[in-house]
Amino acid sequence: MNRLIAAAAGGLLALFSMYWDDSLHTDVGRDTFWSAPHVLLYGSLMVTLAATAWWGIGRVRGRGWRTAMADPLLRWAAVSAGAIGVSAPADEAWHAAFGRDAVLWSPPHLLAIVATFALSAALFRAIAAEGGGRPLVLGGGLVLAASLAPVMEYESDVPQYSAVWFLPTAATGLTLAIVLIRRFDPHPWAVTRAALVATAVRLAVIPVLAGLGYSTPIVPPVLVVALAADAVRRWRTSPWLALVVPVAVHAAYVPLLPLLPHGTPVAAGQIVPSLLLSLGGSALVVLAAEELPRTRLPAIRTAGLAVAALTLALPLLSAGRAVAHDPGQGTEAGEAHWRTTAQGSRIDVIVAPEPNSASGRAVLVARRAGQELSAPLASSGDGVYRGYVTVPESGRWFVYAAFRDAEESTTETWIPVEASSSQVLHESRPLYVPPAPQKEGAGRTAATVALYGLSGVILVAVARSGRRTPLRQG
Repeated sequence: MNRLIAAAAGGLLALFSMYWDDSLHTDVGRDTFWSAPHVLLYGSLMVTLAATAWWGIGRVRGRGWRTAMADPLLRWAAVSAGAIGVSAPADEAWHAAFGRDAVLWSPPHLLAIVATFALSAALFRAIAAEGGGRPLVLGGGLVLAASLAPVMEYESDVPQYSAVWFLPTAATGLTLAIVLIRRFDPHPWAVTRAALVATAVRLAVIPVLAGLGYSTPIVPPVLVVALAADAVRRWRTSPWLALVVPVAVHAAYVPLLPLLPHGTPVAAGQIVPSLLLSLGGSALVVLAAEELPRTRLPAIRTAGLAVAALTLALPLLSAGRAVAHDPGQGTEAGEAHWRTTAQGSRIDVIVAPEPNSASGRAVLVARRAGQELSAPLASSGDGVYRGYVTVPESGRWFVYAAFRDAEESTTETWIPVEASSSQVLHESRPLYVPPAPQKEGAGRTAATVALYGLSGVILVAVARSGRRTPLRQG
């Protein structure tokens, strides 16, 4: 059991390092492989994988090779660990073949997130098989926390897609986590206990990042969702989760997001489509996990699953080169000195690039959640450019200044600005040559389908794992 506890603790530490890495990219930009959050992330994953392997070896020795190979727990641990191992070279190959990619939902990044969630579920199931007890709470907390990793950028106010996808993604992940927690933890308040662990971990993340001077994520109100799920456990079966979880997510998140620092609010006009998408995502999870409700027309049920899956895949199908968060900045070409002032919806900019070879041609661009607004930058003749842009909503915008010289070569620099914050910033930021756009074509399409497909297969298999076969103790 101690090996599994070490593996679960390593998993929670890896999730912390992901939020640290995200805040570093938001505030600073591109970092190196050996940055502190990267080292912590890979180190904690190595602890998790090593402790899992150590537990697996002990299980093989105790049962014998042939019996161990038939053990679904060992198979799942091996598959999920293998998927994590595959995601790293897949990411590197993707960048080499198609260009730099900083989209969280890009195929190789999503595979890594799904594989991490699968390993979390495998560890949770293994803890249950080894006798459960208090460590089961830690395992459940890991599963619940890992289910929120896909909305990490929304929780840090650096959305790359419309906010309408925030709560459906959160509700779908939470529904799957709740199904698994209820399946392997018999405690009547199992989900609430797991939510307490996930909340405690997030509360620990915030002061550490704030102390380091980085942006912080929100503390998600998952306790409200967990209490709602546990409250109906005694008198409703799993299909009701497809209704309870989306409603609880919207009831908890929508009023709180505008009040939380760095939360991505959902606009009033987006609430209804967000709720409908959430209901579809949660229903898809319950159908995949429990095969409920049963119908005499399996073709209708299959068609419904296909339509729901395609609807939820719409933002993934549009995933492209990042243009707002962690832009994948290229080769450094100098330095730019920024002064920005945010007053209401207007962001005023003064920027001085060094060296200045832009021949007076420059443009200001503000980007957030798929939106892009541009405005001219006027040169004062002394190497200083001035301009402003008016943005349609509050929140963190990534403001770029792009300069083009007489030979049509482009350099750019960027800075994150909180609109409607009365914020004044004086910073020096890198001036760099932007990377080439991502390559499109049949090869990228095939790789996208393959990696998204693999992620989908893993998620469906996780949802169905341990559904019918009771766990053997010991």
